Amino acid sequence: MSFATATTWGFNFIVSLTWLPLRDAFSPQGAFGWYAAWNVFGWIFCYFCLPETKALSLEELDQVFSVPTRKHVNHYAGMLPWYIRKYILRGDVPPQKQLYNYE
Repeated sequence: MSFATATTWGFNFIVSLTWLPLRDAFSPQGAFGWYAAWNVFGWIFCYFCLPETKALSLEELDQVFSVPTRKHVNHYAGMLPWYIRKYILRGDVPPQKQLYNYE
């Protein structure tokens, strides 16, 4: 928890240092757009490159991290249309094939 707090304070410090130069270089809307673009980039990176580890045992984590990142990215790229149909369009879709086989 302390690492997360330190990270938050670190990024707050970076934003406070860069806000005035960005506002002068762009406009206030452009500076907010710059920060928003970095947030979108971070979301995309987290979705594709960071595997879900919630509530997994050490053995299951070993299986998760034995899968190459490229395979993980390809799997979640294929899952994106499924997520859109299921959670945004609220369609009735069949279950998706799992990437990991927990025994």
